[in-house]
Amino acid sequence: MTSNNVWEAGNFARIAPGALIVSEVLCDAIPVYAGDAVLDIGCGTGNAALAAARRRAIVAAVDPVELLLTQARERTRFEGFEIDYRHAPAEALPFADASFDIALSTFGLIFSDHPVQAVQEAARVLRPGGVVGLTSWAAKSTTFKIFEICAAARPELRSIEVGRQWGNENFAVEHLSPSFASVQITPRMFYPRAMSVELWLAGMKQFLAPVYLAYEGASPALVADLDTRLLALGHAGNHCPKPGFFGKVEYLEIVCRKA
Repeated sequence: MTSNNVWEAGNFARIAPGALIVSEVLCDAIPVYAGDAVLDIGCGTGNAALAAARRRAIVAAVDPVELLLTQARERTRFEGFEIDYRHAPAEALPFADASFDIALSTFGLIFSDHPVQAVQEAARVLRPGGVVGLTSWAAKSTTFKIFEICAAARPELRSIEVGRQWGNENFAVEHLSPSFASVQITPRMFYPRAMSVELWLAGMKQFLAPVYLAYEGASPALVADLDTRLLALGHAGNHCPKPGFFGKVEYLEIVCRKA
């Protein structure tokens, strides 16, 4: 692997905006109010941070990948918001206790190699009665299976395997309950689109880090095997009534309240 962090690979900025709706739905489900102090954990290119800022929250955000933070800052300047972006992992947040009303993490915290510490840190920086809202790809969803195929091809993609565990509701409850008074899990659906299944896969191979890395340096035989398995997965999950690709990918929206 050429990167120290999985998410340095590919070009996440090209694929993340497609999932912006997940952050918008999460901010309304909690809900985020104007004036709330909000932290986006594992912010990537800023989807959840920007969704909260659009609701007039006071927003800070962290990510362990500097490249993603640079891209998030560019998006934020373009939209005219002010967000306090900092370089830090989920398990070591650079904020004092009880600093925030809400912590968000859309497909971010779940990829921490230290899930217990990451949850404890999210709880630590929340005020009493504060809420954490996070999302994970549901077990057996298309994205869950994509990551399974990629991790099998590149066993060193450990954080992808950690992230897949969050798709199990029992795992989520087990890790969140010690730090939060309530844990509410709501299944939701995400709808990826492309002009064809082949173009859907081509985009992931170019932009989505786990898929990019699974193919990187792969032998012709492994490339052929990956193509066969991922295209079959795409065709099986295609619900488009005409030529094209329209997926239905289940994810978990998890909202927890601190005592």
